[in-house]
Amino acid sequence: MNLLIGLLMAAVTAATTSTTSVEKPAPVAAVVEKIPVFLQTDAQDAMGAAYVARLRDALNGSGLYQSVPHAASARFVVGILTMDPNEAAPGSSAGHSTVAAITLQRGNPMGLNAFVYSWVLVARADNVDALATELLAAIGKEIQDFEGVSLQP
Repeated sequence: MNLLIGLLMAAVTAATTSTTSVEKPAPVAAVVEKIPVFLQTDAQDAMGAAYVARLRDALNGSGLYQSVPHAASARFVVGILTMDPNEAAPGSSAGHSTVAAITLQRGNPMGLNAFVYSWVLVARADNVDALATELLAAIGKEIQDFEGVSLQP
């Protein structure tokens, strides 16, 4: 008799438990780790320095990347070399544009960085902001292609 009562109580408990709603915890938002990027620059002309500053601002304002102070702690290195194309010409309009050679490299603390992509561009005072934003988007595309992942801000 005790066995029968025990079985009936187990059946009632199982039926009651399965019909009550169990609250599920709210989903936790995924924490996206920002990709560490080091800007290695040589921008001695005024417009080149302005371009690098805008790029650094865009990088720091991004939800995907963080600027790091040392190449050894970076996953990617962006190398930028700029020069004023009018600097040597007498009577020229020096200081109004810059030519930039840019490389994207995959950081490698054990040796040489892997080359990913490069760009060459001419920036003027009126398009420095737009070019910095466009370069950051191009860098993101190359990182996605290189690592085979989709980056979402």
